[in-house]
Amino acid sequence: MHYLLASRGRRQLDLLTGTPTLYAFDFDGTLARIVRRHQDARLARPIREWLVELGKRAFTAVISGRSVADLHIRVAGAVPHLIGNHGLEGLHAAPQVLRQARETCGAWKRQVENGFSSELARAGVLVEDKTYSLAFHYRIAGRKRAAREAVFTMLAELHPLPRILIGKDIVNVIPAGAPHKGVALLELMHQLNLRAALYVGDDETDEDVFSLSDARIVTARIGKKKTTAAKFFLVRQSEITLLLRYLVHAYDNNERPTESDSVGPSGG
Repeated sequence: MHYLLASRGRRQLDLLTGTPTLYAFDFDGTLARIVRRHQDARLARPIREWLVELGKRAFTAVISGRSVADLHIRVAGAVPHLIGNHGLEGLHAAPQVLRQARETCGAWKRQVENGFSSELARAGVLVEDKTYSLAFHYRIAGRKRAAREAVFTMLAELHPLPRILIGKDIVNVIPAGAPHKGVALLELMHQLNLRAALYVGDDETDEDVFSLSDARIVTARIGKKKTTAAKFFLVRQSEITLLLRYLVHAYDNNERPTESDSVGPSGG
């Protein structure tokens, strides 16, 4: 992996600004910092302002596990293209696909409520119904290992078996075969007739994008990790502000942030 804000990464960013490009971001842990209660996640003011500025110059999107309705509240117009439920919601999916996903998640929720709600509550697990997927949060659990074990014990009993996406102190379940983040990114690029994309994410739920074999897509992960398929990394979530600012300056062809503005490794 290479540091996105060092020389090699900046050269790649400069190339993107010279072609029709989509700039897409995960929300939690990428545009917004991870917080104890997922309901409290918000865009910091500088990130919101730079997103708006970038959106005046290029196409921007959020591709998140949150529902589109939830994203609308938190993004509040800063980004025009919102895709939720890990890629399933927000791209005019076929009605039968959405109906099947909604019915499947409804069946899972009934199974959870009827057979596992007490165990999950005792373990400190919060169940979030996102209509087309379910999320099991255990960030506030006193014993996270026990909470996670309770979640996976329950998941083994669900029918039909779900696809499982593991995030940071959260386990997401989506219908098997549903469109994922990688499919959503490619579809949005097609709809907007764009030739390139930058995608930034922070955890295992973003590997569906990172692992795409498509030279048009530049991928970056928050935090360096040996096992990721992402090509570049940022050291920490707060560096999103530096990235957005650099892109806006690059589009304007003004004086760009200097190396001293960057926080993180100086090597490529």
